[in-house]
Amino acid sequence: MYKLNHAEFFDNNKVINVLPRLPQEPFPEHCHDFHELVLVKSGCGIHVCDGRAIHVSRGSVIYLKDEDVHCFDHMDNLCLTNVLFMPDEFHSSPHLTSLLTESCRSDSGQMMVCPQIQQQAELLLTQIHDENDRQDAYSSLMVETLFSQLAVLLWRDRQLNKKYRSEEQDNLINLINYINENYQNELNWSELSDSFNIPLRTLNRKLQEHTGLTPNNYLGRVRLCHASYLLSHSQDAVTDIAFSCGFNDSNYFSSKFHQAFNVTPMQYRKRYRNS
Repeated sequence: MYKLNHAEFFDNNKVINVLPRLPQEPFPEHCHDFHELVLVKSGCGIHVCDGRAIHVSRGSVIYLKDEDVHCFDHMDNLCLTNVLFMPDEFHSSPHLTSLLTESCRSDSGQMMVCPQIQQQAELLLTQIHDENDRQDAYSSLMVETLFSQLAVLLWRDRQLNKKYRSEEQDNLINLINYINENYQNELNWSELSDSFNIPLRTLNRKLQEHTGLTPNNYLGRVRLCHASYLLSHSQDAVTDIAFSCGFNDSNYFSSKFHQAFNVTPMQYRKRYRNS
């Protein structure tokens, strides 16, 4: 496993570095001695961190601390921005780490932002990137100030998100949250269309635009991702995990899991329990 060192990514006394990945290239599982904020611009993929897999797509925000072991897999034109930073070196913003933790570290492994917040975040990242190139007497202070604005923006979106969304966007986010929380059940898309006030054809189109997957494929990926967590963080039998995640056949589950992660469920368990 690779461990990335800050000396490879921070020069000229920088403490924050913005690295667009358009698209993200395959890279082995790794950790690093700095922190990282990942903002997904478009496309989709699977992000695996310390044995837990999650589906990421447009609007996903992930906060990785030093020593978190992670990688991206099954990338479909996954475009993102990596924001690398060393919080211990900040001069004017000592509370940024706790602020980002409160905003971005959740049970789901990520936060989702609406298009308006994503646009504001991308503008701030562009300003940070440009300011890093200036390197005058106050450029480092400006970089920290802009990064602080980004952290507050994400915190406010987490706490006050309805303020920034249209009713249509709010219904879609609520639907996605419902799928994420009820993945183990049989879901009827027509009933969900009525419940969340989204016409069925619009539901299919919007969910695919947002996640990069059809509704059924997204539900299947959510189930597999939850299974990955149980495999690496519980003693439950594979058959029990399959049924608890919504699969009616353990052999079918094992086949789909191998297709998604290129290893069997037991190989996945052994890999991350020994890591």
